[in-house]
Amino acid sequence: MNTTGFSSGKFMIPDVEDMSSWSVISCDQYTSQPQYWHKVEEFVKTKPSTLNMILPEVYLGSEDIDQHVASINRAMRTYVRRHVFKEVEGYIYIQRNLSNGLVRHGIVGIVDLEKYTYHPEGTENIRSTEGIIMDRLLTRLSIREIAPIETSHTMLLMDDRENTLFSYLEKNTDNMEKLYDFELMNDSGQIKGFLMSEEISAQVDSELQKLADFESFKKKHGVSDKGMLIYAVGDGNGSLACAKKHWEKLKRHLSPAKLENHPARYAMAELVNLNDPSLVFEPINRIIFGVDVHNFIGQLEKAYNISYQECDGQWFDMYIKGVPKRVWIKNPTCNIVTGTVQMFIDNYIQEFSGKVDYVHGENIVCQLSGKSDNIGTIFPAIDKEKLFETVLIDGVLPKKTFSMGSSDDKRFYLECRKIK
Repeated sequence: MNTTGFSSGKFMIPDVEDMSSWSVISCDQYTSQPQYWHKVEEFVKTKPSTLNMILPEVYLGSEDIDQHVASINRAMRTYVRRHVFKEVEGYIYIQRNLSNGLVRHGIVGIVDLEKYTYHPEGTENIRSTEGIIMDRLLTRLSIREIAPIETSHTMLLMDDRENTLFSYLEKNTDNMEKLYDFELMNDSGQIKGFLMSEEISAQVDSELQKLADFESFKKKHGVSDKGMLIYAVGDGNGSLACAKKHWEKLKRHLSPAKLENHPARYAMAELVNLNDPSLVFEPINRIIFGVDVHNFIGQLEKAYNISYQECDGQWFDMYIKGVPKRVWIKNPTCNIVTGTVQMFIDNYIQEFSGKVDYVHGENIVCQLSGKSDNIGTIFPAIDKEKLFETVLIDGVLPKKTFSMGSSDDKRFYLECRKIK
C-alpha cells in the first residue's frame, strides 16, 4: 500500500469466449461518426460486451436516453448474475500494442477520490488536466448512481523520467499471471494483461511512494507552493469527475466506518508514464456546426486582433469549405490557443446558436467542414513534457485541449469493478 492516492484493488476480469467483442473503445471517441459505432454493433452482435455497459457520446441528446440508461443497468446486472467475471486482487500490468506498432505500458489500479479534484484551484495529489464539460456529466451520473459495477477508460499520468517502474515490470512478466492476450477490434492493436504477485505489487508501491517525496517533487518541477501533483488525469477527465460527484453525494449519508472502505470512494484507472515514448500528445480539434460562416469570421475578427499573415501571437488553422486558412491572434485571452479559441466559440454559440464537437485528426475536420454552414479548427499540439508544470502553475487546461494518441489508441473498456 502507498499513500499517493493510487493503489491496488479487486477487479472483475471477463471470462468470455470472444474478448475482442467484449472490449470496446472509450465512449467519447468518434462522436461525429455514428458509422463507427454501427460497425461496432455489427461486430459485437449478441455477444457479451462492454458496449452494452456504456453510452457512446454520439448518442447523447437522443430522445430515448432514459431507455439507454436502463438498458446499461440491466446488462451490468445480467453479467454479474450470469457469472461472466472472475475476481482477482492486486495490480494489473498492461502491455498495449498500438496501431503504429509501439507498445504502451500501464498499471490498472484504483484512485482514491478523496485525493482527487477537478476544481482549478484544487491542490490534491490527483488533478484533472482539462476543464470538465459539465452538461455531459448528467447522463453519466445517472448511470453511475444505479450501476452495480464500473468499467473505465480513465488514464492517469505520472512523471517517472527514468522509467524505473515500467522497466522493472517489463522484465518480470514471467513472475506474473497472464490474465488476457487478444487483438482489439477495428485494427486497434493488441493488449496483454498480467496480475502482479504480492512481491511485485509491493515493489510498485515502493516506487509510487517515491513520487510523494516533496523535495524530489520540488526539484523536478520547480514549484513548491501549489501542493503536490503526483498524478495528472490524461484521459477520462469527465468520467473521473462523474465518479467524484457521485461519491460526494453518497458519502453524506455514510457512517465514519463506511467512509473508509466504501467501494464507491474509489474509481478504476490505468496509470501510464508521461515519458513513455509511445505516448504522443495530439491536439483535439473542433467542428462548429450550423453557423453563418461569414458572421462567424466577422465576430472572430471583432473579438480578437486577427492577422492572416505570420506574426507574433497564437495561431491555428480554420477550415472553411474544407480549405484551411491559418489565423494569428495577436491578443490572446488564454496561455494556449485552444483556450483562446474555445472561449470565443462558447460565446459565439451562446449569442448566435450553433453546436461544437471535439474530434481527432485532420481528415474528419476537412470532411465535415466541407458543408456550407460548418467550420473546422485544427490546433498545434502542446508540449507533453511541460504538462505537470502547466497544470501546477496555470491550473486546468481548457476542455478538450489534448489527446493522448489517436482515437484507435485510446483505452478500451475491459476490466470491471464492483462499486456497490
